Amino acid sequence: MDSPVKTAYESEKAKEVFLTFDDGPCNNNTKKILNILKDNNIKATFFIIGTKGEENPQILKELSDNGMSVGVHTYSHKYNEIYKNTDSYFKDYYNCQRVIRRITGRDPAPYLRMPGGSDNLVASKKILDNIKNILRQKDLKYVDWNVSSGDAESCKVSVEKIKKNVIDQCKNKKIAVILMHDTYYKNTTVEALPYIVKTLKDEGFIFKTFDDITQNEETQMVKMRVINRISI
Repeated sequence: MDSPVKTAYESEKAKEVFLTFDDGPCNNNTKKILNILKDNNIKATFFIIGTKGEENPQILKELSDNGMSVGVHTYSHKYNEIYKNTDSYFKDYYNCQRVIRRITGRDPAPYLRMPGGSDNLVASKKILDNIKNILRQKDLKYVDWNVSSGDAESCKVSVEKIKKNVIDQCKNKKIAVILMHDTYYKNTTVEALPYIVKTLKDEGFIFKTFDDITQNEETQMVKMRVINRISI
């Protein structure tokens, strides 16, 4: 991802970090992550899978009830079905949206994360471009990331590697959007999280979610190609 251009706004503003978790909720690690966040008095954004929300409704509701931001990731996470065409993508999107509304009693966050990210290698460029154009027309904003924990690189990534990935990539950033996962087998992500939170707090980062993002922050993230990234 391109390096963001520093602006007067960014240089004057405190450093901000948006913790994001994809692919939950699950019946073990999502709850552990929630407890860590509560213990540290911070919030995060969870981009959920609709079927996982249906399997674990109490955990999904608990995320929402505790002030976490809950956004659409996908209903099925079946790439070949989702990205078959534009209609199939939006069918999946709205199915996930309905799950969030039904279980939490609230609308999802006004930002979504496309499965695999907005420039994934699964869908054709033409289909992706069409989907993103329609999302922008509908004022549905899609979020990528500029810091990756690397916790999805293999079945089990070491705690130390996750820590290093996040802390190293957050260096010299005024706004960090961190990609992590809260699926069943991501135990090392849970183990790394307290250290990551403490270190980023010590380095002066303020933790935010995509429910309390400001217009200025959104503008900066568009420039950084983290929000509404357009393929080149």
